[in-house]
Amino acid sequence: MHMIIDKEAIQQAIKQVLGNRSLTSLMFFMALIGVIYSVTVALNIHSSDVTAYSRYTAFGEAHFYKNHWQYLISFVAFGPLVVIAHASLMVKLYAIERRQTALLVGWIGIAIVIIAFVYTMAILGLGSAT
Repeated sequence: MHMIIDKEAIQQAIKQVLGNRSLTSLMFFMALIGVIYSVTVALNIHSSDVTAYSRYTAFGEAHFYKNHWQYLISFVAFGPLVVIAHASLMVKLYAIERRQTALLVGWIGIAIVIIAFVYTMAILGLGSAT
């Protein structure tokens, strides 16, 4: 079964969300947190010759993974991706009259960005500690 994405239905759902002050405020706060995350992470990435090794096991065998500092640039995009995904889910849930679930998804999105920020700053600190 194919779902046809109706541009008019999307615009109507966005207008409904913008009419709800609490949902709009939560989406704005989530976007602000995402921007702060991205800017802070981008400003803390520094080039380094240090290669970080990670040990992991797969199917009972131990492996080592290493990568250079350039992959850290992808961390900058994580915040906006989480915000866009959760905001889209919030609009969809509100359109099908699941307001409380939409609010929960927004708060979960904020929590994910904050937890990712803590982990990312720890990872960025590993390279500068040596």
